[in-house]
Amino acid sequence: MDNEIKGIICEVKNCKYHGQSNNCNAGHIKVGDTTATSVADTACQTFECCDNNQCCK
Repeated sequence: MDNEIKGIICEVKNCKYHGQSNNCNAGHIKVGDTTATSVADTACQTFECCDNNQCCK
């Protein structure tokens, strides 16, 4: 993919947008939850699991 987001590090290897260098290739991301009060309350809402829950790379 050629949609790397500079400055975003992603270690979620079962996401279809995960790049081999721990980069995000989604082109854009959405982070939520709107009621977050700590880091633990946030999550990448752009996440999509790879086919058959297998690592894409």
